[in-house]
Amino acid sequence: MARQWLGRAQPRPVDIVTLAALPNLPGIGNLVADEAACAALPFFRRDGSAASADEKSAAWQAVHAAFDQRKSAAYYLPVSSLRLPQSFIRDLVGTRLANDFLPGIKRLCPNFDTFPSPARRALVDMAYNLGVGGLGMFPHLLAACNAGNWDMAAAQCHRSTCRDTRNAWTSQMFIDAEVTPGPTS
Repeated sequence: MARQWLGRAQPRPVDIVTLAALPNLPGIGNLVADEAACAALPFFRRDGSAASADEKSAAWQAVHAAFDQRKSAAYYLPVSSLRLPQSFIRDLVGTRLANDFLPGIKRLCPNFDTFPSPARRALVDMAYNLGVGGLGMFPHLLAACNAGNWDMAAAQCHRSTCRDTRNAWTSQMFIDAEVTPGPTS
């Protein structure tokens, strides 16, 4: 995942790390599917005190109502004042990466660990943004990656749901992979 797309904004109730059809984690990217999922998270107020269930519900509803998939994390900051602890965000991201995204990418690209670093970064960003199932909807991209054809991968990675700058970054990562050696054993 590319932090420049996710920003350092704290995730808001609805878009915490990738759930349902809500925005991807604005802070690091993770969706909160519904109010019940939001209620289970350790949100706090700006004064540091724990948010109540009613406050979490109201925040989730406000972010959900404001949702626009083409907006960046900064767009949602004024929608809710609730925040998550940075340690929780780091742990959540690490867990999702290790347990969901990397195993899923490796199922789609069995030689993923041998890909050049820029290609791996691009694929992780796409999986984080789309989910592994969404990444699987790019068969030409995956075929190009599995064949080590990074120029073709660059041509096949456009996401209609992303800002142009993020798509350009992803494409450039695949182009860079063409001249970057993969990891050595």
